[in-house]
Amino acid sequence: MGKIAEARVGAFFGELQRNPVIPAVRGPDSALRAALVGTHAAVFVLGGDIFRVLERVKAAGRRPPVCINVDLVGGVSADASGLRFLSRQIEGVISTHRHVIELARETDLLTIHRLFAIDSGAVERGVKLIRRAQPHCVEILPALAYPKVATAYPELLERPVLAGGLLKNQEDISSILAAGAAGVSTSYQKLWRSP
Repeated sequence: MGKIAEARVGAFFGELQRNPVIPAVRGPDSALRAALVGTHAAVFVLGGDIFRVLERVKAAGRRPPVCINVDLVGGVSADASGLRFLSRQIEGVISTHRHVIELARETDLLTIHRLFAIDSGAVERGVKLIRRAQPHCVEILPALAYPKVATAYPELLERPVLAGGLLKNQEDISSILAAGAAGVSTSYQKLWRSP
């Protein structure tokens, strides 16, 4: 891991210990503006047009690190050139694809591999991909599945694991964190404060 990536990863996990709730936004709207002025470990951008998103990010000045889901944000290719471009603009990427995670690691981006826990087959395939891609962390969706997945697949816990989706209240967040998650991501703005 390069020095830039090492610094990004260290800062991200350090901030997660102070505030384990990560805002997740769907695009360059008022939610992104609100998330960028907070004191979060990161902001996850899960949709929208890359150029509008980057305009908002640049206009924010001092801000939390931004991680873009390259599978969902339009206007940038998840290839080596697209990831190199992003590495000059933002701090991290999120993807469900092993090759994207591998390429992003080469550009010193923080890498988050998303795993949809829809059934045991999906989790087992995801574990194999994660083992090969070696992301900096994993995000399990939906968050409410995290305790069962972490118990059934302890090899996932070899790296920090986040949980995202379907969180509706502070009790949900507390139970996920108590089960061992390093942090949670949520689009529900009322939860964007530390538990």
